[in-house]
Amino acid sequence: MLKKILRHLRRRFIDAPRGFGHPVPAEAFDAEFRSGHWQLLDSPEENSRYEALVSLIRARHPKPRFLDAGCGSGRLAASFRPDELTAYHGVDLSPEAVRLAQQRLPAGTLVQQGDLETWVPPAHYDVIVLNEVAGYFYDAAATLTRLASSLKPGGVLIVSMYRWGNTPAIWRRIDARFETLESITTTNPGGDKTWDIRVLLPSTRQGSA
Repeated sequence: MLKKILRHLRRRFIDAPRGFGHPVPAEAFDAEFRSGHWQLLDSPEENSRYEALVSLIRARHPKPRFLDAGCGSGRLAASFRPDELTAYHGVDLSPEAVRLAQQRLPAGTLVQQGDLETWVPPAHYDVIVLNEVAGYFYDAAATLTRLASSLKPGGVLIVSMYRWGNTPAIWRRIDARFETLESITTTNPGGDKTWDIRVLLPSTRQGSA
């Protein structure tokens, strides 16, 4: 019990203000996907975010080799026709999410389970998207930096984060390592949920958080 309290206090008063995220076990995500909790991602409440992501991806590359890092049940991939992508690779921490994505997407679509904080991409990509997953990384800036090494020349990272908790601090850590090429803010129809979406490149300036 004492260790649990100390972990909570460290996260609340040390890690969160410094821009560290909150990892969640795969088993917890599995339970949420099985319960139907994440069906909310297919609701109209989420349309503006997905429309913004699709627009940014299309604008950056006409037919990308695309890594969907944190693909969930595959809604973003399902927003594209197969002929719009040179290749699609989805990765998610949750085996249940991977199963749902494989059911949803065309047969043969590459979707696999992996912990993005340690997973090593097997190829290079024109676009790497991290859609509402960076806040679950203990150190988002470090994970993004590692994934960015798998960008093809001219490739970009696209990161979306819902405004909550310590996301401003997480963005500050990311800003220390990346240049923002484009930034979009979008809200749900009711205006009570806001997402920041940025197109990023590794920065040439020195510095870390």
